[in-house]
Parts: sequence; C-alpha cells; structure tokens
Amino acid sequence: MIRATVPYFTFNGEAQEALEFYKKVFQSEITKTRFFHEMEGFSGDEKLGERILHARLTKDDKDLFYFSDTLEGETDAGNRLSLAVNFETEESFVHAFVLLSKTGTVEIPIQKTFWDAKYAKVIDHYSIDWHLNLENESTTKV
Repeated sequence: MIRATVPYFTFNGEAQEALEFYKKVFQSEITKTRFFHEMEGFSGDEKLGERILHARLTKDDKDLFYFSDTLEGETDAGNRLSLAVNFETEESFVHAFVLLSKTGTVEIPIQKTFWDAKYAKVIDHYSIDWHLNLENESTTKV
C-alpha cells in the first residue's frame, strides 16, 4: 500500500533558494532538512557539504514537495522533477522496486539509510525517476 506520492524537485545548488520561494508561495514550512555533509563518509568540500541533500515543504503536517540539490552538473531544466513514493508495507515497497528495475535502471539499490528508512532509486524504461521510500514508525513521527 502506498502512503503518499510526492513530487521531488532537484536543483544544482539552488534548493535552499527554491525552498524559501515555494514556502512563501504555498504558505508552508520547511521540515526535515538534511545536508550533504551529514552523509556517512562524506568527502566533498565545504560548499558541496552545505547543499541540500533532502528537505520537505509541508503544510498541516502533510508533505507537499521534496527538494534536493545534486552534485554539480547532474541536473538541468529538463530533469528537475521526479516522484518520491512513500510505502506503508515492505511487501509493496519491494514489489514496486522489482517491477520497476526489471526494465529500468537501478540508480541506488535497496538500502537502509541514515534517516532510518529503506530507500531505492530507479529510472524506469519511460525515463521516469522514482525515489522509493519505506519509513518505519519512529521515522514517520520525527
């Protein structure tokens, strides 16, 4: 079962600026902000470390949009949007991953994350970028 599907915007260093802009537009708040320097084993420079790894724009405790920066040069105006799917069960999470990856490209295999969830990223055969996420109870209450 799917808990929610959320549009995921990707930027080349402008995620913080975009977050502030859309916060005003949608009268919402920025939550769960993580930076590249927080990743285990991060070895980039200070400028890259301050880029947004993941942030959420929320309103009334509901996720509206997700935001992220990429490593330099990995995004352009044509590939700034992907979809993040938050699953309720491991069975539905694995099912979606298996089917998407059969004919797609696995960018990030299923793995446990530092935000205490299971996560995978797949680009399907239609070139749709999918972020699959299975949060546990403690993660969803943060």
